[in-house]
Amino acid sequence: MFENAFRLGTVAGIRIGVHYTWFIIFLLLSATLYGSFGYEHPEWNPSVSLIAAIVTALIFFASIVLHELGHSIVAIRRGIAVRSITLFIFGGVAQTEKEADSAQTEFLVAIAGPLVSLVLAAMFYLLSKWFGPMSEVAAEAFNWLATINLMVAVFNMVPGFPLDGGRVFRALVWGVSGDANKGMQWAVRSGKLVAYMLMAMGIMTAIQAHYLINGIWLFGIGWFLLISAQASSQSFTVNRFFGKTRARELMDHNVPVVESGVSIADWVEHYVFEKSERAFLVTERDDIAGLITLSDCGKIPRDQWQHTAVKMVMTPVADLETVKSDTDVATVLQLMASKSLNQVPVVEGDAIVGWIDRDRIIKILKLHGEAGV
Repeated sequence: MFENAFRLGTVAGIRIGVHYTWFIIFLLLSATLYGSFGYEHPEWNPSVSLIAAIVTALIFFASIVLHELGHSIVAIRRGIAVRSITLFIFGGVAQTEKEADSAQTEFLVAIAGPLVSLVLAAMFYLLSKWFGPMSEVAAEAFNWLATINLMVAVFNMVPGFPLDGGRVFRALVWGVSGDANKGMQWAVRSGKLVAYMLMAMGIMTAIQAHYLINGIWLFGIGWFLLISAQASSQSFTVNRFFGKTRARELMDHNVPVVESGVSIADWVEHYVFEKSERAFLVTERDDIAGLITLSDCGKIPRDQWQHTAVKMVMTPVADLETVKSDTDVATVLQLMASKSLNQVPVVEGDAIVGWIDRDRIIKILKLHGEAGV
């Protein structure tokens, strides 16, 4: 989801990273805390206020990671693999391999994050009281962390998808109606309503004197929620449709092939351009030896293309990501997304019998959309 993320490490097998936009909010939050500490405690040395602001901001974002880990650990225990947690300008997001398969799982995964934030709020409150007699700086920092974690828990429980409250709302509608699609429809409607309300509040706030930044921030959060709700709805629809479709039903049997000894220059000129295909299976003595794509050509300088065979830059068949013919297409899409693939060979036994490519999936989705199916 976030391609420009810097990896920090791994927790419980989950990659933790920060998107470049996170640095914006980190600097803004640190500056805000520095100004707040300096205003409320003018007796503090400026360097103390600055260090306290930076450390407090870092602890807050660690709290966001713990919030997302709450979701992730419950998801893993309920059979949903979690690839990564990424911090970005509007908070944090956990990327899972699939949707919840039951209303109960959706509810438990959704509620876990806010519960973690509530526990953190209580812990930081107790720490603020404990450090009170010993360190005013630590007490102020922990008091702010208690308040902000409480706000995170409360805000996330607003019943607007994709907020946690929206997911809880979806789980409740799903559980009562027995229809996952109806649960998503109502949650997305609620999410759009919340998004429009935040955007309207942002506009009204921005036109007031001295509140321009606050207004822009509210509008930005509303806009992000609106886009996320729409994207989540589309993703849900795609996964529901393709979850019932097997690779064999969608694969292309007429896969373009090229002999392993053909030069890169001839392949591009007489195969890629003439057939309007950017990827080919590479054959050697009637056996499939690998796969070559246009991006593979970058491994070799252009002036060497005429003297370099495609087999020198192809991905060997043993290294190819493949799926079985009875694999559901939703799983194929997840593989494409996680590995940044444009096509995935389909195998039956040990033989490649076709492939599924991204363009074919998009075309089928478009046709179903036009047909209203």
